Amino acid sequence: MKAAFLVSKGVVEIRDVPKPTISEPNQVLIKNKLSTICGSDTHVVWDTKPESWWKTPGYPGHESVGVVEKSTDPSLQIGDLVLCVPNLKHAGGFAEYQLLPSSLVISIPSDSKVEMIILAQQLGTVIYGMKRFHATVGNGTVAILGAGPVGLFFTSLCKLAGFKEIIVSDLHLHRLAVAKQMGATKTVLAKDDAVVDAVRKMTEDGAWLVIDAAGKDVTRIQCIHCVATSGRIGYFGMPEGPDMTLPFEKLYRRKPTVEFSWDAQAEPGHASFREALEAIRSGRVDVSPITVKVWPLEELSDALHAVHNSEEGFVKAGIGFD
Repeated sequence: MKAAFLVSKGVVEIRDVPKPTISEPNQVLIKNKLSTICGSDTHVVWDTKPESWWKTPGYPGHESVGVVEKSTDPSLQIGDLVLCVPNLKHAGGFAEYQLLPSSLVISIPSDSKVEMIILAQQLGTVIYGMKRFHATVGNGTVAILGAGPVGLFFTSLCKLAGFKEIIVSDLHLHRLAVAKQMGATKTVLAKDDAVVDAVRKMTEDGAWLVIDAAGKDVTRIQCIHCVATSGRIGYFGMPEGPDMTLPFEKLYRRKPTVEFSWDAQAEPGHASFREALEAIRSGRVDVSPITVKVWPLEELSDALHAVHNSEEGFVKAGIGFD
């Protein structure tokens, strides 16, 4: 089979390797149909050290829909369509086949539209974040820093939760246009501290909830300047590095509750991913503005660069398999 390998920072190679084989109970061999690129994938490819990389073929892809080819779990049959929700230790989505514990896949209806239903993986992580941030019901102001797919899903869910004002900032106008479609009441081009100024102009004390959906140290610091006294900060993106400097005096005086969200895969029963599947299939969350552009596996490097550079013309990038 063909599979991607991360060989150096920013560089992936496509190699021919043997197809994985099942060797234990409760394993499933999946023929991938579509694997999308998460922002955390670009973080791994460009920002992490080689000693932290897993050597699994197809790493770090972890958002996939595929078809069961072999299974040692009676609940998963050959030909079943599944959503893959592995953690990075098992990530192998950038390959024609991947071998996973059956506990890391969810059966989905055979009539599912792949390019829509695959978005349940990322939407599931955001639903999990909303729970972590105690944001499932809201009636005040929320500020969302970052309008990539994660920030856009937070925008949609905050609208459904009842937030009256949803302020979304990003560096790119084309992303802010999509944020308007997803429910933003105000968008801010994130030049310097423009989002802080916007929040302060719109609110007397700051936003009740501020979500970092960009995963940058600068946006994490801006969250502290945006939050209301005794409000909440939700940090979603992966760390840029092991250390960062915070404005501790401001954080102390504002006394917010600070929550972090990651590893949604560990939630019992994959509850948030299942909620995401239901939300997409029922239409409760409209994913139509999240356009998916598909590249062949051989052009994975181009796709990763397109995501890394926030190119226009799509919201989500995917790798398609025949």
